[in-house]
Amino acid sequence: MRAVAIINAKASTVLEMGPAVVHDIAQGFRTRGYDLEVELLPSENIEPALKSAAARPDLDAVIVGGGDGSLNVAASLLSGTGKALGVVPLGTVNLLARDLQIPFDVIHAVDALSNATVETIDLAEVNGVTFHSIAGLGFLAQMARERQRARKEVPFARWLAFALALWRALSRADRMALLIETDTGKITRRCSAVLVTNNIYRESEWTRRRMSDGLLEVHMVSGWTWWPLARAGLDVMMGRWRQSGRVESILGRELVITTRKTRVPVSVDGEIVTLSPPLHFRVRPNALKVLRPIPANATAQSAPYGSTSEVWRNSA
Repeated sequence: MRAVAIINAKASTVLEMGPAVVHDIAQGFRTRGYDLEVELLPSENIEPALKSAAARPDLDAVIVGGGDGSLNVAASLLSGTGKALGVVPLGTVNLLARDLQIPFDVIHAVDALSNATVETIDLAEVNGVTFHSIAGLGFLAQMARERQRARKEVPFARWLAFALALWRALSRADRMALLIETDTGKITRRCSAVLVTNNIYRESEWTRRRMSDGLLEVHMVSGWTWWPLARAGLDVMMGRWRQSGRVESILGRELVITTRKTRVPVSVDGEIVTLSPPLHFRVRPNALKVLRPIPANATAQSAPYGSTSEVWRNSA
């Protein structure tokens, strides 16, 4: 398989482990039979490189080493090209990698991707901005903004940066008055946090049941202070957030969120964009091809998450 690997030089794992991780990725894929080009790039050059890769007719896949933000850009640009997105998780949260069951260890991730199915998954968008996993308002947007700030202050300690961002975001928690319209009707809420997910997440582990059901789920946390947010966060960590009563959830295929504000910061896969309400969310069914590892004890036909189109096994 001919592919290009585009690695974010500012990804958390690269900052912590140094450039040796790039050598590990390159050698790992090449010894497993990939005809691979590797590019280690600063964050600002990731999007131009992905645009170039998306336009190349000679590539079967684009491997991206980075966090969910880098993968957001890749998903948007590769959608509709026929090229598969391969994920080497180098960020902090790595939501998409979790869903695709890709190991967080670099060598194990490379090994897993050398025996993978090509599947199609849904993407979602808000006002035309694509996201592969989640979009958030209120506290969640504040958290994303504080994470960007903390990463600059403590770039070599991802979890310390995450904890610092969490503390700052909780201390600035506020409520928003919202009108939320779904397929089933309209509701008004005053929320401190709103999370919209592309398909449905499990309660016991923060991964999706399926990635091609064509559904959005909106989750809302009310409350004026940081305490309801902290309790809801603890419920998520304990795997009991659906039954706790502190998180309200609604399903739909499209939804519209309206607020009195003229500009609203929104976190899309952990990156901040500022949008003008109303916020129109919709699913783009089967919009992206991805590489998903085949479990050692399974076959391609048993893969539960997407529609398998091809099996790629590479050997040296």
